[in-house]
Amino acid sequence: MSRPLLLIILLAACGQLRTLSRADRLGPEEKLEYLILRTLDPQAAEQYLGLGTARARQEYLDWFWQDRDPEERRRYHERAERAAELFGRLDLLGDERVPVYIRYGPARREEYAPLPVENETLRLFVNPAEIWTYDSLGLQFDFVKTGVGFRQVGFTRFGTGWYPPAFEPVDYGRPAPPPAPDAKRLDLQLALYRLSQKQETVQVELHYGLRPAGLKPGDIIQLEFRFDSRRYGSFVRSGWYGIPADSGMVVGRELFSLPADIYSVRLSAVNRDGSAAGELRSELNLVDYVRRAQPGSDIVLYALVDDVFQSPQFVHHRYRRVVPLVLPEVRSGSTFYALFEIYNLKTDSLNRHRAQVRYELMDLDTRRMAVIPTPYRFITGEGTTGIALERVHTMDLSPGTYLLLARVEDLNSGRQISLTARFRILPPQKN
Repeated sequence: MSRPLLLIILLAACGQLRTLSRADRLGPEEKLEYLILRTLDPQAAEQYLGLGTARARQEYLDWFWQDRDPEERRRYHERAERAAELFGRLDLLGDERVPVYIRYGPARREEYAPLPVENETLRLFVNPAEIWTYDSLGLQFDFVKTGVGFRQVGFTRFGTGWYPPAFEPVDYGRPAPPPAPDAKRLDLQLALYRLSQKQETVQVELHYGLRPAGLKPGDIIQLEFRFDSRRYGSFVRSGWYGIPADSGMVVGRELFSLPADIYSVRLSAVNRDGSAAGELRSELNLVDYVRRAQPGSDIVLYALVDDVFQSPQFVHHRYRRVVPLVLPEVRSGSTFYALFEIYNLKTDSLNRHRAQVRYELMDLDTRRMAVIPTPYRFITGEGTTGIALERVHTMDLSPGTYLLLARVEDLNSGRQISLTARFRILPPQKN
């Protein structure tokens, strides 16, 4: 049997029959040069591919690199050779790990293989998956195997290379104007989380967001956070904030210590000339929360958790930056963070707690379970309160509504608790 026919059979058997392109007709060395160009300059790669002879392609390469550092060219070529050796033996041109390796070099790789089916309700990642992290660059790539090659399904940023749009306090010194009768409606978002309690007081974390459509560049708005209860009256906090230019969702975070009661919560906003305004209301029940003496906080959802300082509002007592997700939804292939506190853990003779968290995902539309790459986490530390943090990779999960389950076992006492949070996976962003 000829080798081309054997390759076609193998591709078909793996469920992926890739249409051959002009690049497939290049020799082994020219394929590497093409991949380097495609990684650095896709337009140059197309021009290279369109040349009809090997001599013309070599002259094009000489022109492309003539004003560049020879050491840079050597480095990219070494990476291309290594990528071909590691990931390109079956599908050099189709495996999307290859260009990432050429561009950034070796990554901290986490590999995940399919698990055996345990019961008919368990849905697994049918394909192997890999997560590549470049800690020094603040980049992460998620890949899933489809056929013989790996496809990139997610890309996220963190660290000093990414500063999400955030509300910044402004010392304006004027009262907020009343909204104009024809004021443009501001698109506000609000999320509330209940954290630790001390006697009859609960710490509440409020996340808020705004899509700044309708605001002028450089405009500022006044935000007012208001908690109204029958027993304790009103708790109000307000301030003026600047809005970053050309931003999507702008986010912020506030902490409140509130006595246990049932609250009507209102978030209102108005810009400095009253031409844009908005209001959002919600309810917050702290009475039942205190009565149940919650063994754990609500699961708080974040877009980013790391140790890079951005703003005082994002400082957590354990981390330097926690950026709100606000809306509990992410694009397919994206990641988010789930953080919660575990209370009244039993400590050993050294005043240290030990707990294990097992994570599960349930697709609420199909009632099937979905596997996440890292289902177990071990937690230890001093005192009776533990902090659990998990970076949730949506990988190639289908769009829909999901339930995140965190099953906690106190390894010192054997006590078990379960906490849940809902979120949505949206279809991938169209290019």
